Amino acid sequence: MTSTRPHNPPCIDKTAPSQPSALALAVGYLACAAGLLALTTHSMAAHAQSNEGPDNTTNKLETIVVTATRLDTTLRDSARSMAVIDRLNIESMQPQSVAQTLLYEPNITVAGGPRAANQGVNIRGLTGNKVLQTVDGARQSFESGHRPSYFLDPELLASVEAVRGPVSSLWGSGALGGVVAQRTIRADDKLAADDSLGGFIKTGYNSNNQQHTTTAALLGRTDSADWLLSGYYRDSDDIELGNGEDLEGSANETQGLLAKYHQNIGEAHSVEFIYRAALFDGSVPSNGEAELNGTSNFLIEREQETQNASVEYRYAPDSDWFDSQVLAYVNRVEMDEVRVSDGRPDTTELDTVGLNINNTSRFGDIAVLYGIDAYRESFSADRSGLDRPQPPEATSDVWSLYTQARIPLSAQWRVDVGVRYDDFRTEAENLGEERSDSQTSPSAALVYTPNDWASLTLRHDRAFRAPGAEELYSTGAHFCLAPGFCNSFTPNPDLDAERAANTELLARFDLAGPFGDDRVLLEASVFENSVDDFIEQIVTPPSFRGRPDPGNTTWINVEEATLRGGELAATYQRGGLNLRVAYGQTRGEDDNTGQDLTNIPADTFNADLSYGFSNRALLAGLRLTHAEDQNRTDVPELTDASFEGYTVADIYANWSPRAFPALRLDLNVNNLSDRFYQRAWDQLPQPGREVILSAVYSF
Repeated sequence: MTSTRPHNPPCIDKTAPSQPSALALAVGYLACAAGLLALTTHSMAAHAQSNEGPDNTTNKLETIVVTATRLDTTLRDSARSMAVIDRLNIESMQPQSVAQTLLYEPNITVAGGPRAANQGVNIRGLTGNKVLQTVDGARQSFESGHRPSYFLDPELLASVEAVRGPVSSLWGSGALGGVVAQRTIRADDKLAADDSLGGFIKTGYNSNNQQHTTTAALLGRTDSADWLLSGYYRDSDDIELGNGEDLEGSANETQGLLAKYHQNIGEAHSVEFIYRAALFDGSVPSNGEAELNGTSNFLIEREQETQNASVEYRYAPDSDWFDSQVLAYVNRVEMDEVRVSDGRPDTTELDTVGLNINNTSRFGDIAVLYGIDAYRESFSADRSGLDRPQPPEATSDVWSLYTQARIPLSAQWRVDVGVRYDDFRTEAENLGEERSDSQTSPSAALVYTPNDWASLTLRHDRAFRAPGAEELYSTGAHFCLAPGFCNSFTPNPDLDAERAANTELLARFDLAGPFGDDRVLLEASVFENSVDDFIEQIVTPPSFRGRPDPGNTTWINVEEATLRGGELAATYQRGGLNLRVAYGQTRGEDDNTGQDLTNIPADTFNADLSYGFSNRALLAGLRLTHAEDQNRTDVPELTDASFEGYTVADIYANWSPRAFPALRLDLNVNNLSDRFYQRAWDQLPQPGREVILSAVYSF
């Protein structure tokens, strides 16, 4: 694979050395922010002279962020780097997984290969259990070997919010790299303001894997209540890659339902009940991220069932003292697997019971959130046959106290501070082992808003991830080289929690454009995330000197690592025209050895150009993704590894006929040129050209 010069971000001198230092990167991004701040200062003077600002009625669109920040705020006022994908954007993408909704966001990439059921999210080089996910405010977690962890079907999504950077001060363990907060659809997302009953039926087809999708929903609303009942069904064949070959073990059948009921009780009280269930059935490799083989990555039949239930009570009187929430939830994941070659069965189960209680009080302009989080995870697994892994029968108990405050210092300055205390205990019942620990996660941000369309934020966050039961207590065989000659798991109950310290500078600008009826949005950020005690799996290879030794597998702490980089994004809006360009760059290395970290994504540029015709009855757009070569792979386990860059174009359109507005047609052509390419660190190439067509009838 050929090596090319790294793509330096805009505002950085292109004549600089080909491998910019951390200081050079930081200075470059700060120069961008300083330049944008200078631009706003100039624009502020112009606005002061004309006494005019951006058009608040047509172009000033406020995005409300609720679940990811836990304090109601607009995206523009948020002191965190965030990506927010709403329902209209999700519909225009027709994603096949939750991760794909974030595909075009800077420094957020899809991890896990082409199988949608196996895909997760990589945020600034951290992925897997280092990125927390929530659904409707309830914590979601599942980790077992190479099995998937994202289970919500995108057909049920109303929005996705992704926080870049540590958020343990709000969410506790696992939010080392960020949080992906998913919200499911509700009646208000589909019903017009004066409708009391409605619904929709959607049917879709994906030409790549001959996937048929059907979704239906019925929803209603009264003066004091609203409800929704929705279900979906997907059936697909194997994925076709860009070279024309089929990816064996990628066909599946999925189905699920969502039921919601929300009731207002008087003027201040409300309660909401949510139930979700999903079933996945398909043939997949035991490691869905890798190529199928007959020696170590066997084909299995997997039947995966998930059930989630929650009840939420809210108390919101006309008072500065109370804005309260009580959320209780239950999650259940069960995977039954059978190896096709010999019928060997495996079972994996995780049950989670959680409770969150919080309240927001206001003291003048100061808002203070405080609450309690508690949850229990019960993990069990049965591995049949000889020479198999033996996951622990384990229970983890966590309880937490947290608070966050927004404190205005003046009309232009604000401080956001927060802290969370977590106490966690894990017990392996089958081994008679137990360990407990605690962690405190503070955060602080200084926000400067010289006017209502510019802000600059400097923040610092501490975060952690407690080791999971499998990392602490796994025993049994990992893999065998011959009967009775197996590499075995060695427990390590002394693992320390991973800890992160992230410092970040963020700038946002919302400006009137040069034509008066247009709008320009700019955002720039630079970060440095120092992570201590990284948990890594170490496989000691077999030795045949003297007495043969098959080796062992265990998890250890890597002392110190640093990730740094930043994002740039600009959006231009005028009438039906919308143009967005974004760039993300991350670097990561082991501070002790100077070697590169794995999972660091390629430098990536994204562009999205769309135009709404005929009063937006027809919308058409083009999305472009360009990833540079990723050859920063100085990792001991790799030899001459490099990932080639690629450029992929996607087109999309949706149309609602004026004569029949209840109908909406959506068309997506992904990987327009049928490119054969592979994302950095993936073990498999991506799907070839996909033509996705769907029709939605609303009533």
